[in-house]
Amino acid sequence: MKEKSNRQVIVFFIITFVFSWILWLPQVLKFNGFPDLPDIVGLPGMFAPFGPAVAAFWLTRKHEGKAGVKALWQRAWRVNFKKVWLLPTLLLGPVTALLTVAILLLVKGSFSWEYGVPAVMIVPVFLLIYFTNALPEEFGWRGYALDPLQKRTNALGASLILGLIWSLWHLPLFFIEGTTQSAIPMYQFFLQTIVLAIFYTWLHNNTGGSILIAALFHGVSNTAAAAVPFWTTDLGRWIDFGILVVAAIVVVSVWGRLRLSKA
Repeated sequence: MKEKSNRQVIVFFIITFVFSWILWLPQVLKFNGFPDLPDIVGLPGMFAPFGPAVAAFWLTRKHEGKAGVKALWQRAWRVNFKKVWLLPTLLLGPVTALLTVAILLLVKGSFSWEYGVPAVMIVPVFLLIYFTNALPEEFGWRGYALDPLQKRTNALGASLILGLIWSLWHLPLFFIEGTTQSAIPMYQFFLQTIVLAIFYTWLHNNTGGSILIAALFHGVSNTAAAAVPFWTTDLGRWIDFGILVVAAIVVVSVWGRLRLSKA
């Protein structure tokens, strides 16, 4: 895999933002001054999460040819990593969500399960999130952008930079009614996303850059939040954030900020 130049990484971010934001724009307009626009304007937004994948594959094809495209694609399906890493990948999101609810109830905070996805829908929701959101995003964020950033700084620094850019990419969603982001203060979402990026890098670096692991972590975490809607309360969001910060400190302390890996 050829090392990506600074220009390639910048172009990746530009293409990703332009592609996704253009597709989200009709919905933003509908909910912010143009209510007479037909509901069908929301259709393009369904494809906005594919922005990172489009940018990653286009630039890889341009600079590395068909072999590079094949290698990028295969990283989403290979299982040649230590299977022990499936444990944090599949459990961190659900355990954090349940622990958040336990603490929330312990301090007598308000919480209602009625906003959560019914148990019977968890698998369908996961599959929908995985193939239309998590996987296309991770082809770009972790599959294309993370390694070049790590070559220019350490693993922790790259995580924080990518986490900030990743959170900014979601900006239009804060202006679209019905999205998770529209129900959360922007600064809270940004803080959580930046911290979450540390775990993605940790998993990425310990599984040989597996896009499969990144996409699974993404999909499972989002599904856990849909099933256990702690994020619908301000206190719940802060408790979850605190748990993530503590876990991130442990990860950085044990695996080291330079590589977030002992390999």
